[in-house]
Amino acid sequence: MPVPALPYAADVAPKRATIAATAAAAATVAAVPAASAQRAWQQAAPLPDPRGEVTAARLGGEIAVVGGFERGGTNSARVDAYSPARNTWRRLPDLPVTVDHAMSAAADGRFYVLGGYGRLRVKLRSAWVLPPGGGWRALPPLPAPRAAGGAAVVRGRLYVAGGVGPAGLARQTFVLDLRRRRWSSLPGPTPREHLAVTAAAGRVYALAGRKAGFDTNTTIFESLAPPARRWRRLPSMPTPRGGTGAAAVGTMIVSVGGEAPRGTIATVYGFDLARRRWRRLPNLPTPRHGLGVVAARGRVYAIAGGTMPGLATSGANDSCRSAKAPTRRRRPSGRTGLCPGVRLQ
Repeated sequence: MPVPALPYAADVAPKRATIAATAAAAATVAAVPAASAQRAWQQAAPLPDPRGEVTAARLGGEIAVVGGFERGGTNSARVDAYSPARNTWRRLPDLPVTVDHAMSAAADGRFYVLGGYGRLRVKLRSAWVLPPGGGWRALPPLPAPRAAGGAAVVRGRLYVAGGVGPAGLARQTFVLDLRRRRWSSLPGPTPREHLAVTAAAGRVYALAGRKAGFDTNTTIFESLAPPARRWRRLPSMPTPRGGTGAAAVGTMIVSVGGEAPRGTIATVYGFDLARRRWRRLPNLPTPRHGLGVVAARGRVYAIAGGTMPGLATSGANDSCRSAKAPTRRRRPSGRTGLCPGVRLQ
């Protein structure tokens, strides 16, 4: 359901398109037959409070979803936790501030939420941690305000990459030593916002994103291998996208959703870290942007997000099973271990 436009630059220009035109175009984005996507993806219990521009992370055996826009256009402090084992939701303590476009990550049972846009579209420096069984506690604030970026934890350090800072697109990566609780900075990935950030095998990955409105989407894919201080380019994504989410499943980085001038993006791609190439995966049956993408219990979950470009909300919770990947001795049959049943494109 669309909500009123709010005045932040990244989403102003694209709103010139009409809702009717957007909805019609969104139906044409998918290249994989809808029936194939429906076989691969399954619907799980929906988010109780539909939202868009959320942030999410795996927290123990659950998936925590934080903040975002509500139907009325205001941002939220609400935190919900989904149990894949029980297919149920429960409330966690509300964040002390309302946010959208925040960044989050989890490690050792602790859930971290950073930055985002607060009230009146103010970019925040706040950093919070939710320890097991406790309430939210303030951490040392970010070195500078940050929103619409991404976060991941690698080897005891929390990395905040990409997004928008005080003077436009961020050019630094902020790093929090979780033991010492001290921030430092290093060069950032190619400046962009509404990107996806995840971690796998001791590296941080930054996928896609955009320079301004969603007519400036990119295909940029980069990685950081701590303790190195420089990001390295990887093979570009097959198509541009901004407002996407990503999760690591075994040796594959999966990019789900996004928005473009033609509508929300249904296509899903996986990057095989061993073979260093992209694979087309079954389409997301409910195309969305600003969603939470998290891997848990051998499945990739795509939760909440806007069903049309701009400010929209959804409670959709779709998941796709990850099967065992082919061994090296066996020649791939054209199928992927993730969301089996659909031939690669």
